[in-house]
Amino acid sequence: MAILIVEDSEDISMLMNRYLVKMGHTDIVLSSSAEAAIDIIGLDKGDISINKDIELILMDIGLPGLDGIGACRRIKSNQHYNDIPIIMVTADTSLTSLENAFKAGAIDYITKPVKLIELNARVGSALNLKQEMDKRKAREKELEASTRQLKEANRILTNLSYIDGLTGVANRRYFDKYFEQEWKKAFRGHNFISVIMIDIDNFKQLNDTEGHTAGDECLRLTAGALSDALRRPGDFIARYGGEEFVSVLPNTQLDGAAIIGETMRTNVNDIELVFSKIKNITVSVGIAGTVPDKSKTLQWLISEADRALYTAKKSGKNQVKVF
Repeated sequence: MAILIVEDSEDISMLMNRYLVKMGHTDIVLSSSAEAAIDIIGLDKGDISINKDIELILMDIGLPGLDGIGACRRIKSNQHYNDIPIIMVTADTSLTSLENAFKAGAIDYITKPVKLIELNARVGSALNLKQEMDKRKAREKELEASTRQLKEANRILTNLSYIDGLTGVANRRYFDKYFEQEWKKAFRGHNFISVIMIDIDNFKQLNDTEGHTAGDECLRLTAGALSDALRRPGDFIARYGGEEFVSVLPNTQLDGAAIIGETMRTNVNDIELVFSKIKNITVSVGIAGTVPDKSKTLQWLISEADRALYTAKKSGKNQVKVF
């Protein structure tokens, strides 16, 4: 890390250079004008990495061309260079001159002729301040990174809490949230919404006779077959409980829902169980739909789809019924 001396007097520049070397600073850059200093730190080059090489600027106020106060103001107006401390070096200690320097962004000043003891104290104070600022910014970056990681972890945990661990589709908790959301959308837009209830036929018999390995395989494969029947991003499938699944179809009339329900049924019929003597799976499907209004509730639509499912079961299973 370097100290940049911006001084048009060669004698004063070399004097400060010798003092700084005596103080233990070996990386010192000399500039005789504000324009050259601005070029050194890369202010007009768009290279925000160059400023990292400079940790302190000693700036003469009375520079030819662009003076020290103007140069300080330009440097401090750029957010990428704002942390570089600037100490003004001046023979003019009038209140107006110093006030303008501090307004421009200088943090301190050194009077001419430059004295070693004053230079040592002012530079040491400025560098200590710069180090503390760098540490604080590093801690802030670490905190920001930790916050981002925490948010991502929370997002993943939230997603996991909405997934049924066995089947990989949404669980009942997420279904309740999603269905309420889509019901409200349909209510506001006066749009049709359909619900499909699906129940695996004879699942208890499969579980009791073939064991949980076959039962779990049946649930996983059925969930995949049902998901494959959905056509649009808004279509939704969840495990409702046990061997029962539920699907929400926004903006879908009953005839469209019936087609999807039948696709679900035939997809499941094509499943072959590996860990079971019972090779074929069938499902019963019940469908209901409506345009939501104040006289209806989400629970009412679920109960209508459940009634249709009950009818499919009573009518021989492995079929689709629409209410």
